[in-house]
Amino acid sequence: MRLLRTIVLFLLAAGAISLCAVLATDGNLARVTGWYHFDEGMPLFGRENSARPDDVTWMRIADLHDTIECERDDAGNWWIIKPFRDRMSPAAVREILRFTAEAKVLETLPNNRTTRRNMREYGVETNPVTITLKVPDGEGKDELTAVARYTLGNASPWLADAGNGEDVIPTTYLRTDFYGRDKRIHVVSGNIQKLFKDGLEALRDPHPLLFDPDSLRDITITPAEESAKPLHLRRLSSEAAWTITAPVITAADEDKVNTLVQNLMNIAAVRVDDAADITLPAAPLYRIQLQCEGSDTPQEITLYPAFEDAEAEQRLCYATVNNRPVVFTLQAARKVHRKGSYAALLNAATELPVLPDKALAQVRMSRSTIYTDELDLTLPALRSLRLADIDPKDISRVALVSPANGASLRLRLIPGDADNQVEDTWLYSAPQQSRRHGTAENATVRNFLKSISSIPAEEVVADALPGEDIRTLRALYGLDRPTYLLFLQPNPCAVRATIFGQDLPLVKDRRPRTFAVSRAQNPATGKLAWFGAELGSDSVCRLSPKFTRLLSLRAEKWKNRSLADFPISSVRRLTLDYQEAPLVLDYDYIGESWTGKLKDEDVTPRINPHRAEHYLRRLQKLKVAQWLEADDPDALAALEKPVFAVKLELEITDYSDAEATVIEAQESAAAEGSDAESMLSAADAEDQRLRDLALAERRTHAETRTLQISPSDYDSDTPYFYGRLVETGELFILNFEDAQGLAGDMLDM
Repeated sequence: MRLLRTIVLFLLAAGAISLCAVLATDGNLARVTGWYHFDEGMPLFGRENSARPDDVTWMRIADLHDTIECERDDAGNWWIIKPFRDRMSPAAVREILRFTAEAKVLETLPNNRTTRRNMREYGVETNPVTITLKVPDGEGKDELTAVARYTLGNASPWLADAGNGEDVIPTTYLRTDFYGRDKRIHVVSGNIQKLFKDGLEALRDPHPLLFDPDSLRDITITPAEESAKPLHLRRLSSEAAWTITAPVITAADEDKVNTLVQNLMNIAAVRVDDAADITLPAAPLYRIQLQCEGSDTPQEITLYPAFEDAEAEQRLCYATVNNRPVVFTLQAARKVHRKGSYAALLNAATELPVLPDKALAQVRMSRSTIYTDELDLTLPALRSLRLADIDPKDISRVALVSPANGASLRLRLIPGDADNQVEDTWLYSAPQQSRRHGTAENATVRNFLKSISSIPAEEVVADALPGEDIRTLRALYGLDRPTYLLFLQPNPCAVRATIFGQDLPLVKDRRPRTFAVSRAQNPATGKLAWFGAELGSDSVCRLSPKFTRLLSLRAEKWKNRSLADFPISSVRRLTLDYQEAPLVLDYDYIGESWTGKLKDEDVTPRINPHRAEHYLRRLQKLKVAQWLEADDPDALAALEKPVFAVKLELEITDYSDAEATVIEAQESAAAEGSDAESMLSAADAEDQRLRDLALAERRTHAETRTLQISPSDYDSDTPYFYGRLVETGELFILNFEDAQGLAGDMLDM
């Protein structure tokens, strides 16, 4: 009897120890008592378990209709393994793990409230979603331990404090048997019910492709037509530009390629089905292959022809990928809403605004809907249509030549000095110019370079295939006898290094870019058009008129628009001729005084020196609206009897030898400065030379500049004035306001 009692006690002790061990494995001992004590605000699954979402490798999710099991692979991607294998939505995984880790118990409902009559309000039995999470137990990959298990109910009507004193978050009814046979219902912070509103199948990743856009290096687009050749794009790094390498070698449109990449990332299916349940069309429409850096296997998506969905009143299409055994149903086109004329007008007015391609793509991204017929998958859509893909700031010389008559325009940049606030200066020379070089209008040159680099061609009319002679294609469009040749010279390489004792540039590709432009008959239409091609490229483009209007050999287009740039210190006399009687004003710059005569009468006391000084400064900064050709008939006719004239008599000081004197002084100081004492004496000597230079009597010469002004047409809606520089015969146009300012009154009445 005593032996039997000992055996029974031993068995009971062993059973108790085993039960405790099993319960400890699940992280609790509450099952012994049947319920667990929750403190308000404590994590639902304790600090130990809530801190382990990154360790979770398996989960099971069940509702009233379906059950799915999911697991994480070694690369960190989650896959649904039952009922059929497919990638799980990364966003859904993040939401579930975040909710599980951050859910806090806000209230536990008393048992007398969890009756059958009000159970529907909580949803834990009528609309439940049960989630179980497991982690490896440390002994083996196949051995797993549950760290969380709960049944989600409906959203509760309360809002919880987010912890920052300002924001609030939704709450959820929940029941968990993880700690024992606990039937109580809790109110916890957070809500993920939206993940399950369309059933568990919605947890599958709706995005067919999953890749890092920065690591993408190659894109191959293969059309279904046998005659169509694959389109291949490549870049060497995430910072490098995309280049089309097949069927032709040419630059790609960066914005459109980046938009395509974003669209491929964001395209989402409206439905994901098991491949065994869908019959695909016989032939695909496109195959798109993406190769990322560091990956041996490219991702490939196959798009099939669109079909009409009568129930949804929309065009859809199927798609498959090479790493998921499912079929995606994508939206092929936008829905067509049949509305009345007035409603259609309102709809058109409130549709997407007219935006550049890049901005329009961002608007579409924000709507989270990508339509397959809006994907740019063809060579014309993805190639760059810029004839001259240059950086305007990198150009130091420009030449525009007309081979027919040998006329040319040349532009040359003289770099400024930002530290000394000296601006860049462009010089120009043109056939009609009497002087060898003239100062160009900087804004005109900058606008020219910016425009030729940004204005796209109308279309690419011909491509030379590998082995084909591009010269034959150029001759077909008149480019063997071009109307213009445009040469663009990049800045010299500033990055240099000493290699084997030689000073060499580190960047060698600084060759000039040469473009041929011709006006010829279009073989396709028989109409005259402008065509262009870069020498060395394999393409011929039809150019936009906006581009060709920039090409001009006329000096008047490029000449600096400053009309009377002069130092105020050089002014000796200013004459304002109103035809009736000229006002002659003499100016003493040192004494800052004015004297004047009008009809041989001394008007010195009536001169307002502030108005006179302001007039000089306004005249000094005056710019023409446009230079005209020297034989412009309208301007010459208007200026036969000018209504007003301004005559400046200047005394210009010659500083032509000043630069050589300063350089000589600096070289002498450098030669004498071998030690500290001699360096100080050399510096003093240099200062003395510079003072002597400033005080020295310099040669001067007299200059006269006379402006004649006449109105164009007083009846014009936008009146303007013709003008002429009498000494040079140059004609120009002045705006009404500028011409009116020249006739200002400098005498007090």
